[in-house]
Amino acid sequence: MEFHDALEAEQARYIHRSVPTAALGGLVVVVLVVIVFRAVVNPHYLYAWLGGFVLLTVARAPAWLRYRGVAFGPATSQRWLRQAVVASLAAGMLWGLGALFLFPDGLVLYQIVFPVAVVFMAVAAMFSYAPHNPTFLAFMVPATVPSMLGLALEGGAVQIAFAIGLANLCMVVLWSRVQFNRMFVETMRLRFENVELVAQLTDQKETAEAANLAKSRFLAAASHDLRQPIHALNLYLGAFAQIQLPRQAGSLLTKVRQCAHIMDEMFRTLLDISKLDAGAVKTQVCTFALAPMLARAKLEFEPQARVKGLKLRVVRSSAYVRSDPALVERILRNLISNAIRYTERGGVVIGCRSHRGAIRVCVYDTGVGIEPAEQSLVFEEFYQVGNKERDRSKGLGLGLAIVERLARLLNAPVTLRSRAGRGSLFAFDLQPGEAGERPALVPHRTGGRRRDLAGTLVAVIDDEELILDAAQTLLAQWNCTVIAASSGHDALRQLADSPRPPDVLICDYRLRDDENGIGVVEAIRNEFNAEIPALLITGDTDPDEIRRITTSGLALLHKPLREDELHDAICALSKPPAPALRS
Repeated sequence: MEFHDALEAEQARYIHRSVPTAALGGLVVVVLVVIVFRAVVNPHYLYAWLGGFVLLTVARAPAWLRYRGVAFGPATSQRWLRQAVVASLAAGMLWGLGALFLFPDGLVLYQIVFPVAVVFMAVAAMFSYAPHNPTFLAFMVPATVPSMLGLALEGGAVQIAFAIGLANLCMVVLWSRVQFNRMFVETMRLRFENVELVAQLTDQKETAEAANLAKSRFLAAASHDLRQPIHALNLYLGAFAQIQLPRQAGSLLTKVRQCAHIMDEMFRTLLDISKLDAGAVKTQVCTFALAPMLARAKLEFEPQARVKGLKLRVVRSSAYVRSDPALVERILRNLISNAIRYTERGGVVIGCRSHRGAIRVCVYDTGVGIEPAEQSLVFEEFYQVGNKERDRSKGLGLGLAIVERLARLLNAPVTLRSRAGRGSLFAFDLQPGEAGERPALVPHRTGGRRRDLAGTLVAVIDDEELILDAAQTLLAQWNCTVIAASSGHDALRQLADSPRPPDVLICDYRLRDDENGIGVVEAIRNEFNAEIPALLITGDTDPDEIRRITTSGLALLHKPLREDELHDAICALSKPPAPALRS
């Protein structure tokens, strides 16, 4: 809609809202005038004049009701404004007609009262009709000019002086009406510009969200597709490790495995983010002392600090807290690692203190610091201060993103205070615990014991040929009997000739033709009418998928998988009773 049409629609809306007040308010003033002049003017004139206003008010009601709730478009606005101008002109003319009989001879006070009432109505009309010039002038001119002339024609000095004064007042009203109208137009212009700007920002936001969603889908797909060959590579490397190789080849294999280990760590960090977003990480709250955790932190990070020439100081603490010790330690390790990474001189101090009824765990550093504008960004994924070149030695930029999610999960608010070039303080608050309180029993994750898998019947279902071959090669070296299938149907066909059910099912979650591992496991279990131990393996990082897999209750491992993890999982599952794995 063009500005003129939009402005006209707003004028129509404004005047439509003002009609009841203007019409009924004007009728009240007319009644008061009739009461005041009833003793000095012929009542017939007064009642006829009042009747004219009553008829006009009644006549305006249907039109006003007809436009109530109507969306004012260009055509509707023009029709309503034309009717408003006609009605305003009729009201102005009725006030002008009053000048014919509302100047009683010899009664100066009464002669002044009527023009004053007319000017009062002109002021009121300014607030009701000023946004639309024709409507306002249609009332103003026929209402005020006759009364001013009538007062001046009385010929007395008082009447002429009042006529001049009231005429000047009318000029002020006209000037005020111009300012009011200008303000209304400018307000509408700003409003329309803001609406247009909001619409543009909304479009840009939607475009950005769509781009972000496309990026997320791309990254998820890329992550899944990259995990497949790396998973196969890990299994092949595991198989190679079982073979006697010349020393030079063994050295090269060690370096290749180191590269694979680095890639594994990157993928595991990305997976941690997805697990936290999916709500797949469950807390195990207990009361524990911070001292052992701080001691482990010093033991782990002091060599790293020493290599950089930094001093790492850990302040002793006797505090007890209630939280999940594993997740708290993960937060602390990420913060210390981050502090050492961004500190080139000076040192890092770790300690804790009481703060408003909580135990605040603090990590101070004398590093590069963070500009105020960046402090809210450092907790976002992949954001790194001073690492535009994406130096891998400085990490992926996910450490603080994981800290923020873990802290939210534990209800442990994170505090950041920093000055560029002066260092930073990262801290998080924990609920205090009592030293004498009996600690809750916390189950520890332990891998399955290494044992001989000879004779174990393992069914592997994966639609990736390389992964299937790598798994078959590795399992054969462990002397397992392997049934390798690319789909659930293929697995059932091969198992039909098996004299016994598999000891373990290893199934990829995402298979071809909309088939998934959960359904395949269920179909094989139904076929043998047995609760066969099963392990799902997935390269998915989508939080919804992780949540769906977690709720299935099946043991879950994520690609890329190392051969020792696979061995431990098979041992744990095939040894009765089969313990459940935490995802």
